[in-house]
Amino acid sequence: MPPGRRGKLLVIDDDALVRVSLGHILSLDHDVTLCDSGPAALKLFADGARFDVVLCDVNMPGMDGPDLYDAMAAVVPDQVARTIFLTGGAYTTRAQEFLARIPNEQMEKPFEFEALRAALARVMG
Repeated sequence: MPPGRRGKLLVIDDDALVRVSLGHILSLDHDVTLCDSGPAALKLFADGARFDVVLCDVNMPGMDGPDLYDAMAAVVPDQVARTIFLTGGAYTTRAQEFLARIPNEQMEKPFEFEALRAALARVMG
């Protein structure tokens, strides 16, 4: 990142350890908002929040990454292209098909922090 360039990031992950760890690490360089579910993220968007990058887990209970992607496309289409999907393994056919059809950045957990920084830089432009 260029010096002084702080992004506004949203981390959506139902796993508290992953969510809080990402928030802690990323907050060194960015302003980070944490959400534990797709519906919580949609509420932020409905309240007018917008982000430079959205980091979203693919596999979550209730509203998963693919469902959230579709909902975001309907209500905040500008945020869809700014979303990086995180997965601990696309084990279901649905998750594999979803990841194959979208053009978004994707990262497999666990990932190296430098790889995440590079993905953030690409999305932030």
